[in-house]
Amino acid sequence: MITISRRLASQLRSVLRRAFGNFRGTGPAVGFIAGKEGLIARSSFGDVAVECRLPGDRPPEALWLPFEFLADVAGKNDEPVDLESSGDGQISVQWRTGNVPQIVKYDVKEPLTDKFPVLPTAFTANRVGLLQALHEASEVADPDSGRFSINCIQLCPGGTINATDGRHLLMQSGFTFPWQKPVLVPRSKVFTSPELPQDQPVAVAQSGDWAVVSAGRWTIYLRINEGSYPDVSRHVLDPNTATARCQFSKDDIRFLVETLPQLPCDEATNFPVTIDLNGSIAIRAKAADQDKPTEVILTNSRWTGEPIRININRTYLQRAMKLGIRDLCLYGDSSPLSGLDSEMRYVWMPLDGGSAIPPADDAVRIESPQGEIAASPATTIPKPVTPKKAPPMSEPTNTNGKATSSGKAETSEQAKTETANPKASRRKAALQDLAALIDDAEKLRTAAHVLVQGLKQHRRQNRVMQQTIDQIRTLKLGV
Repeated sequence: MITISRRLASQLRSVLRRAFGNFRGTGPAVGFIAGKEGLIARSSFGDVAVECRLPGDRPPEALWLPFEFLADVAGKNDEPVDLESSGDGQISVQWRTGNVPQIVKYDVKEPLTDKFPVLPTAFTANRVGLLQALHEASEVADPDSGRFSINCIQLCPGGTINATDGRHLLMQSGFTFPWQKPVLVPRSKVFTSPELPQDQPVAVAQSGDWAVVSAGRWTIYLRINEGSYPDVSRHVLDPNTATARCQFSKDDIRFLVETLPQLPCDEATNFPVTIDLNGSIAIRAKAADQDKPTEVILTNSRWTGEPIRININRTYLQRAMKLGIRDLCLYGDSSPLSGLDSEMRYVWMPLDGGSAIPPADDAVRIESPQGEIAASPATTIPKPVTPKKAPPMSEPTNTNGKATSSGKAETSEQAKTETANPKASRRKAALQDLAALIDDAEKLRTAAHVLVQGLKQHRRQNRVMQQTIDQIRTLKLGV
């Protein structure tokens, strides 16, 4: 007889369902092998195998049951579940539901011992974070495509994990793998199972045609795929050649993660949003049935380089923010964007540049709350920012090249003066802003005066009304 707990059955079921995904029929067999080294629970399906090892000397025995029995006995407590062979091709399983004993017999399943990969004797240690990195790579890989095996993730001998679906690319480095050439393994949702310890080092090995990942008492086997994989490194451009470069603050990253999904956008055309670098960092979005855009201003982030406006899929920008990407390089509206971290590269292609959303005076503006200010990018871009006060990139111009979005075309002499003397132009703009502030202050003071006078009159009317009511009450009492 082999005894397990209802909690272990629940954990096994959760991990196996994440590892194997959806399957038809009764599902794979689940085996329990007891011996002097303890209890081993294992199962295999497709290109993934899972093993859980519990220490402790036990009488030798091996029992194989159908997967569905785990759902029957699973629970949140450590109450025992007894598994015992009936000798008639069935296994008797006994447990309690509350105070009521349960006894169910299941058909014995064919053992997977001969088909199961062998546990390696030597492992290569890796830092905490490998499981999360494998999960992020699995999220980027294409689950449906067999082209260039991009439904797999690539584990390179230099310690890099690559994943792509042909539209975006994630490269994560800083790990150690014991093989001499890149290997391809299936993507899987098992790596973020709450049962796997995310705060402990992870060990990696190879067992024949299997890559092995061990974390705590759990061991995950991933069958190595022999397919081909695209050369993803050629899509990562040199940051020093970027047209512009953003440095996001941690506060703005958190703000964008929360805000981006709420922005209006046209879901029929790749969830487009516009990144506009021209004075500030603006993220602009608009639904197809809206007249004015919504504009998010990142007050704590910084950028260097030349003004640029790019239309992108907001899904990829949100993933970059969730990955903690703080450094974003932009190369133009036809070149891939590149998010940089010390041990990560995230790359994706922009959308059609002609559909970028221009600025608007009546835009709904949202500013990120004041917080930590981002530092300037570590590597400056050798392209100076134009010092003159240039109009926004999307403003229409007349045949002479003068901005007309304000409704008044500048004369050629004015344009020449501002170009030749940028300080004077900035001083003029500052004086105009100051005049506008003074005008607003005068209007606010007038409005406040009117409000105070109205409140005083209202108070006087209330006082007269109260006196009248008191007189009426006095007359009634006298009667």
